[in-house]
Amino acid sequence: MNKLVIVSWVLKALGIVLVLLMLFGHEIVLNLFPGLEGMSINPFFYAGILCYAAGAVIYFFVNKKERAERRRREIEESYKRAGLDDSDDDESDDDSGEADAEAGDERDAETAREISNEK
Repeated sequence: MNKLVIVSWVLKALGIVLVLLMLFGHEIVLNLFPGLEGMSINPFFYAGILCYAAGAVIYFFVNKKERAERRRREIEESYKRAGLDDSDDDESDDDSGEADAEAGDERDAETAREISNEK
């Protein structure tokens, strides 16, 4: 597993633990940090929310990148299974482009001859 994915799961778990600790273990926190007793805004609760949010954002971007890479690989594999290889297409595109240009010139010349014959 990717290190960033592990970090994101650790941050999310830490966030959940801090939020649950403040919701259900308020006495434990007050015994450890007696200065928080008079505070209406609890820093551990908001730290838990921030940790979880940071982990979720990191996981979102890493997962988005992995999904795009997986999709690209699946598309490449489907081209290979279908017999269409990118390296073959590049070579054939160069050759077919020249052939198309020559054919287009011949068609233009034929069209010009037909127009002049009609007049």
